[in-house]
Amino acid sequence: MALKMGVINTLDVLRETDIAFVLSDGEEEVFLHKREVSTAPVPGETVDVFLYFDGQKRVTATMTTPIVGMTEPAFCKVVDVNSRLGVFLNIGINKDLLLSRDDLPFTKVNWPAIGDQIFIRLRASKNQLTAKIIPRYDIPMYLKPETELIEGESYDAYVVFFAEEGIVLTTKEGHNIFVYFKHLRKDYRLGEEVNVKITNVKSDNTYNGTLVAQKELLISDDALAIKSYLEKHKGQMPITDKSDPQLIYETFKMSKSSFKRALGSLYKEKIVILEPNLVTLVNNETTPKDTDSVIEKNDWKIK
Repeated sequence: MALKMGVINTLDVLRETDIAFVLSDGEEEVFLHKREVSTAPVPGETVDVFLYFDGQKRVTATMTTPIVGMTEPAFCKVVDVNSRLGVFLNIGINKDLLLSRDDLPFTKVNWPAIGDQIFIRLRASKNQLTAKIIPRYDIPMYLKPETELIEGESYDAYVVFFAEEGIVLTTKEGHNIFVYFKHLRKDYRLGEEVNVKITNVKSDNTYNGTLVAQKELLISDDALAIKSYLEKHKGQMPITDKSDPQLIYETFKMSKSSFKRALGSLYKEKIVILEPNLVTLVNNETTPKDTDSVIEKNDWKIK
């Protein structure tokens, strides 16, 4: 019988030493250190132990069953981050599990931080146990929600994937939630816990959500475009509701009436200050104090 790493093995207890019990499958011997014992075994009997590799890549045993297995994934918490290797996860035994940097997002800002939780299973190689992320489309194989989420309600969920148009979240029950970039307000990390508001319940039992504060949900896409433009131009622009319609269209690709409505909603929510020849973003750290330094109109057009 060959030893099987990353799973429970039933082994014979051969003898006891000062620091460990020696176990065997009939061919190889394995140490069960006394710190890994829940109930002291007796030589001659059999014990069920989980096998893993220690820090010197030696096969070792524990009577503690990890919270994750080769075919039984689980959410595991990040306990350390190593920029050269990846991140380490607590799986419920004395040795933390490596999730390789090769399996992490390319951009470091999206790497997990300590405390984040990642849905993984065990993966065994010749001399190492590592973590393998459960792909987004495989999550329903393991997590099957018993209830539906309600539109308008908010739920705790975890970032599991970065897509071209947004991010994918899952609850611990397995609800799949997609959040478009326009409904994000920062960079998120793999495994980060978020509180997402459901905006759409789809026929295939998936959901759309938002991570934007309720106040901003009241703002139209046109208003968000103006706000984003201000943020990119030091919080000020000389384009107002009095500006030429052609300039407004060339800059924002919207009619003057649409621009006025959007600007009005920003003003109503106290996001901007309106002056005769200037629009200023409220509480913007990059807003210049000297309004005489505002760039000429033609320099403010979107390129």
